[in-house]
Amino acid sequence: GLTPAAVGVMVVAANTTMQHLFAGVDPSPLGVHPFTPVFLEHRIHSPGELGLAFGGPGAVVHLLPGPAAYVGADLAAGVAATCLLYREGLHLLVDVGTNGEIIAQEGGRLLGCATAAGPAFEGAGLTSGTRGVRGAIERIRLEASPFAAHLGVIGGDLPPLGICGSAYVDFLWEARRTGVIGENGRFTAAFAASAGEALVADAYGRKLRLHPQGRSGPIWISELDIARLLQAKAAIAAGICTLLERLGRTASEVRTVFLAGGFGLHLSLDHAIGCGLLPGFSPSQIEVVGNTSLGGAFLALNDRSALRDMEVACARFECIELNLEPGFESSYIDHLLLPG
Repeated sequence: GLTPAAVGVMVVAANTTMQHLFAGVDPSPLGVHPFTPVFLEHRIHSPGELGLAFGGPGAVVHLLPGPAAYVGADLAAGVAATCLLYREGLHLLVDVGTNGEIIAQEGGRLLGCATAAGPAFEGAGLTSGTRGVRGAIERIRLEASPFAAHLGVIGGDLPPLGICGSAYVDFLWEARRTGVIGENGRFTAAFAASAGEALVADAYGRKLRLHPQGRSGPIWISELDIARLLQAKAAIAAGICTLLERLGRTASEVRTVFLAGGFGLHLSLDHAIGCGLLPGFSPSQIEVVGNTSLGGAFLALNDRSALRDMEVACARFECIELNLEPGFESSYIDHLLLPG
């Protein structure tokens, strides 16, 4: 019931590249070595400086601070939203997205890294991928012989639009469990012999029909889709393992893994652990916390101490460059396989 003129303050929490674009600052230095941001600090602008039209003469826009080039203000906001700085013991914040960002906190020490996970778990670039919207398949359960796919669709009994991230995690676990795919993500010979018309080949390899007629035709998952999912899974898992190794810790010693991002809200934790996305953890260690970037921005909008927490986090932050870590590549390759 308000007009734009009534808005006094806007708070923005985004990754470092988006913060630059929003502020009208050229982000190209972030794309070339040594990947140096033009700014990371908290900034205050008038709406007009950013091309926005709201509020009166005193209206302001706060761009929250970020700790590093590839661990941005969205993660600083997440640290505030989860009270990570004030927790005793070892805790992780894992934000699963196109960049899988991971932050560890123990004894006031704050370490973090970013992995190039790609957009597969957001449905992008996959044969029948979609975001978690009405009509998306969010749950998959498989039977191998005879083959059957039992699908849960957001919104109930609707013609499916496609497959979203939580269902892809289900598929990795279910297909491995039932012998539909092997540890390398390829459809097994035994399954191929019994799958009938559900498994077909095209120019890019074999693909499995999960539903005969979705909103835009059959719903497929291909070996190429699986390879991209395994690459995203391996990047996140290897990032977690490398960070823990740097701390001299194991997954069992982590008190809480705060799983951030919309992707995690509808995730089966058992399947995420079983397929190796969250390696070595138990469901009791994981707390799904949703959009902590938005949560931290909301806190900063209402409580100035949240901004101070973010600035402390940025000052303490130790950025781990995974490409320089000797064990990361080997860990990534190991995690490309699915557990037995």
